[in-house]
Amino acid sequence: MVNEMIVVQCDFDDTITVGNVSTAIREMFGPDSWTSMEEEYLSGKYSVEESNIRQFALVKAARQEIVDFVLGDVVIRYGFEEFVGHCRGEGIRLVVVSGGLDLYINPVMAHLGYEDLEVFSAVTHFTADGIRVEYTDPWGNSVIQGFKEAFVRHLKRNGDTVIYIGDGLSDVTPAAEADYVIARSSLQRYLSGKGIPFVGFETFNDVGRHVQEIRERIGG
Repeated sequence: MVNEMIVVQCDFDDTITVGNVSTAIREMFGPDSWTSMEEEYLSGKYSVEESNIRQFALVKAARQEIVDFVLGDVVIRYGFEEFVGHCRGEGIRLVVVSGGLDLYINPVMAHLGYEDLEVFSAVTHFTADGIRVEYTDPWGNSVIQGFKEAFVRHLKRNGDTVIYIGDGLSDVTPAAEADYVIARSSLQRYLSGKGIPFVGFETFNDVGRHVQEIRERIGG
């Protein structure tokens, strides 16, 4: 029996974008101490959610200052706009789920004309003591780990086929729970080392081709 729908769950930083926007913000506006916190995250001491909560609490810049920096610096991966159009034309649900922040993801999506695209990320609140970051899962629960994989489970609940697109450490667990994976960078290396099936990409032209191949394979 064919699943009801193909759903593409796509990461943002260094997947939709070329380079990590979150890192660029911390490099520009954060104190030097963010780097030691990042090392703790990479060592596995903290989840990506906990790490972002800790690191962005150090950032004291104004919202508009950060948005202006991001819009002047961000590079969108080649073929993304065509891929969005392909998904819309083929009835494929595209959902952006990122451990990053609405602070920069929403302005980038709006700049591209995609205010109506489904986007789920951390919510930011600007305070005198820094940026407060909150994560909420699809069921409305506050979480400090497992944000992306919660959305994979949520999207699979109706028997839909979930294709996961990502690049990094925070994509490892959700990718393992998806039906198909399209990967690059450290996620690609990890999956290859573990013998977990995936196809690679560098541009969204690659992604579009892979999604179409999967669609034809399952008869969607």
